Amino acid sequence: MPTRIWAFVQAKGGSGKSTMATNIAVQAEAAEQPTLLIDLDAQSSAALWGGSLRGNRKPTVFEGQPDKLAKIIKSASNLGVKLIVIDTPSKNDGTTLAAIRAADRIICPVMVDLFSLAALQDTAKLIEVAGKLPATIGVLNDLDETGVVANIGEAEAVLQAIGMPVAPVQLYHRPAYTAAIRKGLSVTELGGNQQSAADEIRGLWAFLNAPTAPSPRKSKRKAKKGAST
Repeated sequence: MPTRIWAFVQAKGGSGKSTMATNIAVQAEAAEQPTLLIDLDAQSSAALWGGSLRGNRKPTVFEGQPDKLAKIIKSASNLGVKLIVIDTPSKNDGTTLAAIRAADRIICPVMVDLFSLAALQDTAKLIEVAGKLPATIGVLNDLDETGVVANIGEAEAVLQAIGMPVAPVQLYHRPAYTAAIRKGLSVTELGGNQQSAADEIRGLWAFLNAPTAPSPRKSKRKAKKGAST
C-alpha cells in the first residue's frame, strides 16, 4: 500500500487545522500505521505539540519547508511511513499550494461563522487550481449548541455551492481539545470525562481511513446534539 498523504488546509486562522491534524496523526499511530506529521506553518503549532510537549511519543513530527517537501515525502515513504499528515499555514500561498499538490486527500476544517465560510471559498479556489477539489472533504468544526442546526445548514449550502462534500462526522467546541494540546496529547489519550471529544476523533479517523470512503453527507440533516465535556 503506497504512503497516503493528507493535507489539512484552510486560510482562516484558528479553524482547527493543527488540532485536527495532531489528533488524527495519533489515531493513525494507534491503528499501527507509522505516521509522519509535517508542520509547514511558520507558527509551528504542531511542532511545538510534538516536540517539548509530547516528547518521544509517536507520531514523529517534522518542521518542513515547501521546497523540500517532495524529498521529505520520498524519504518517509522509503522508511515505511504509511501516512503523512501535513499541517499548512493559515494563508493561501505557495506553501499551502505545495501541500495541496503533494496530497492525495485534502481536509478542510470548516467553522460555521461568516468570516470562516468566506475564507473557505478562497481556499477552495486554490484547491481547484491544483485540480484537487474532488479529493477534498470539509469537516464542520468547533460547533456549539446554539443555533447549530441553522448554522450547519448554511455551511453545507456554501460547501455544496463550491463542490466540496461534507464529512458525516462533526467536531464540537469542547475544552478537551485545548486541554489535550497543552499536554502534548490527543483527546483519546487525555483520560477523564472526555468521551465525547474522543468519540468524535475516532469517528473522523474511521471515516477518513475507510478503504472505500463512505459517502460524505450531501443533503442537510439535523445534527446530533453533543454533550459538553
